[in-house]
Amino acid sequence: MSDVQADSLNWRTVGVKRERNHDALIARLSADNKSIFQYLKDLMVFAAMIGYSRGERREVQGDTIEIILETYATDEKDGFIYLLGLLEHKDGHVLKDQNLRKCVEVFEEYCNAGLYIIENWLDDNPGDPAGVDTLLYQIYTKMDENESDEEPNNDDIELDL
Repeated sequence: MSDVQADSLNWRTVGVKRERNHDALIARLSADNKSIFQYLKDLMVFAAMIGYSRGERREVQGDTIEIILETYATDEKDGFIYLLGLLEHKDGHVLKDQNLRKCVEVFEEYCNAGLYIIENWLDDNPGDPAGVDTLLYQIYTKMDENESDEEPNNDDIELDL
């Protein structure tokens, strides 16, 4: 890609890929009005955060499907894509239009790993067809792991009114 082409990249049309083989999982978690995820992009962000929290990235392979970056931007979910790119590359230049694909790739790989993790959780709990109880259990378990044994010291808190 030449510098002129890179400079003229329209960030809105950058595709964010996922493997098509996750379609059954996606249908299971967004099948009706009782589903946890209102939009597919919400599930993708959740999956990416699962992948990140586990430190697992998995290259997107095979048949893929894309959601354009503008779709994530409509309710500011694109911020998660940029955040993961920054955390991974530790360089603000990764946010420039010509480097944006690097951020998207990081997000795609964390998301892909997260979707596989979620799929394993649900496979281990076949008695939860909607997956809601399984996901809530996993969320609560992670929260419990992260809970600090130390009580916060309120004397160190300053509040200006």
